[in-house]
Amino acid sequence: MNARLREIAPLVVLAAITLILAWIYGHVFSGEPCGDDNTFHYAESVRIAAATRVGDLDWWNPSANGGFATGYYYQAIPAAVPGLLGAAFGHTLFWFQLGVFLPLVLAPSAGYRALRLLEVDRWPALGGGAAIAFTISNSKWGHGADGLFSVGLYTQIWAMSAFPLAFAHGARWLARRDHLGGAVAWGAFAGMTHPVAGMALGAALLPVALVAGGGALLTRLGVRWYSAAPIARHRWAGDDVLAPLGRLAILGGLLLVASTATWLPTIVDYAGFGGFPHRLPDEAGPGFRGLARWLSRGTLLDYPRAHLLTALLVPALVLALVDGRARHLRVLLAAALLLAFMVGVGRSLPRGQDDLFPAVRFMGALQVVLAMAAGAALLGAAQLTIRFFDGIKLGVVVQALVGMTVGLIAIATIAPAASYLHDRVRVSWDYPGVHRDELAELVPAIRAARPGRLQTRGVENHWGMMLPYVLADRPTLVAYGGAALQSSPNFVYLYTTPDARRAAWIYDAPIVLLAKDRADQIGGTLLAETTTYQLRELPAPGLVGPVQVVGVLPAGRQAARAAALAWQATDAPMQNQVLAHDGSGGPGPAPDGDVRAIVRGSSRIRAALDARAATTFAIRESWHPRWHATVDGRPVPIRRISPDMMAVDVGPGTHDLLLSFERPWWAWASWLLAPLAIAVGAALARRRRVGAVG
Repeated sequence: MNARLREIAPLVVLAAITLILAWIYGHVFSGEPCGDDNTFHYAESVRIAAATRVGDLDWWNPSANGGFATGYYYQAIPAAVPGLLGAAFGHTLFWFQLGVFLPLVLAPSAGYRALRLLEVDRWPALGGGAAIAFTISNSKWGHGADGLFSVGLYTQIWAMSAFPLAFAHGARWLARRDHLGGAVAWGAFAGMTHPVAGMALGAALLPVALVAGGGALLTRLGVRWYSAAPIARHRWAGDDVLAPLGRLAILGGLLLVASTATWLPTIVDYAGFGGFPHRLPDEAGPGFRGLARWLSRGTLLDYPRAHLLTALLVPALVLALVDGRARHLRVLLAAALLLAFMVGVGRSLPRGQDDLFPAVRFMGALQVVLAMAAGAALLGAAQLTIRFFDGIKLGVVVQALVGMTVGLIAIATIAPAASYLHDRVRVSWDYPGVHRDELAELVPAIRAARPGRLQTRGVENHWGMMLPYVLADRPTLVAYGGAALQSSPNFVYLYTTPDARRAAWIYDAPIVLLAKDRADQIGGTLLAETTTYQLRELPAPGLVGPVQVVGVLPAGRQAARAAALAWQATDAPMQNQVLAHDGSGGPGPAPDGDVRAIVRGSSRIRAALDARAATTFAIRESWHPRWHATVDGRPVPIRRISPDMMAVDVGPGTHDLLLSFERPWWAWASWLLAPLAIAVGAALARRRRVGAVG
């Protein structure tokens, strides 16, 4: 094989693998993708597109959990990209489908490029990249198709597609003092796409810095094996024992600056952040014993096939120990060790009031790193063997046997994975129980019903929850995932899902989509029905209405939540009696007023009020510190009332009430820090590189 063919052949195989993945995941373009949170993220993209079309860049989203600020806290990029493309070109669903498709299909290319950055030969780099795409754990928290088509970890696949590149650029910076701009760019993208990916990147790069520093120490002691041969004009291990840790601090600082847009609003406006008041039990992670079982049984990488990738971790470890040129394996396995610790320790950590550290989410990064090591070890060992027998009599026979063995392992790994992954790709139309055609049939009635949110009862799927908003612009009451969970302070109260009549009254959710067998439990007025579903209307006071503040919630986040949940279970909400949050005023008089008209704009709410006496009017929309209110054009304070809604006090007379959600200028301006940090990183690396060469 001539030199040119040797260079091209791995790329040809990489292209073939990419085409296989395109076949595996192509069905995603047939409808709304499977995976609960996927539909929530899709609805968020639809909202961004709709708001952007009318020039609204404040992006308040009424579609779930009482409303929330889209992209205000984090995870904005994966929803914003298809949303902005949808605003520009239409067909938001296509752009969202493409957002699902591309990270999965391009995973091998990202892994290949990452390993090439670590100066791995083409064939081992190909093996590592391919292994990422065909790793299966059957865990809903796993990377790739595992989590995507189970619980809808849409933002995680974006983050994991960038993680290998962020890791490789970061490792290059730590050991070689170059590629800092790339490390900041890819690292910021991964972390701003999913915050745990940023944490995982830090956890993965810390041992890399220690390995590089350890290599420098061994080199000083005269042990040349560990640092290996020079790479270009510089040793991989660096020239100083502590220098890699210093470079890690520089990278961490630049990443912190680059990601300002995701953490600064959370800190400044944490009062409006919903956090994670409820997590699934297994989000605490498997613990060390559970992780050991996953590894020993092969299910971390190889479900539901022979444990080939798991078995390849043994030669990866051997090569890392005995082959001085296997720097990449030492780096990957060191990173995997700390990532595994993060996954295992989660079950032992105490939970905060919002549980912001889901240890099991480090699992995706752990799988990616282990897969890269396993795949690179297989092709690396094969390459070493083939080169050893090159030119030896009858060596071609051994080389052929090695090639056949590698081919059989690849087929045994890829073929069952391809079939399994292909079968996992499902859309709404593939599930008869979803009755997607009946949902479409109900769209006109949902659109024509009186204003208010829609709640679902007995419609136990995420499409039934969110498609009424996507298809009919009808805000949905509850979303159990995505940004609506984290960004709305009302999720903690809706998680318990109060009965239909109570939910209709408290949250202005009078329209109910329900399974027919639940009709006798709901009552109300029948609006429309299909073979499976009914659409009914329940009494509700409207988005804006008079209330009486009868008490004050206790101070403190946890205490206020507990008291508001207790209030929600009483008859007080049905009597328009509410509680003020601490610091938001005290009890007031019984209401004496009416609302003559309500108009909801993009990020605006306008109401015409008629107060015969001093009256408090509730606005049944999630409270957020960036809401502003005026009455007759004059600014007025917004009160925070139970469960976590807004209210204003007005005097006697007729009034024009206007509420507007206004994203602060610095929230948008902080996004400019990302390209600035990347530019600083590139310039700093260039300066250090030139100094080192000189």
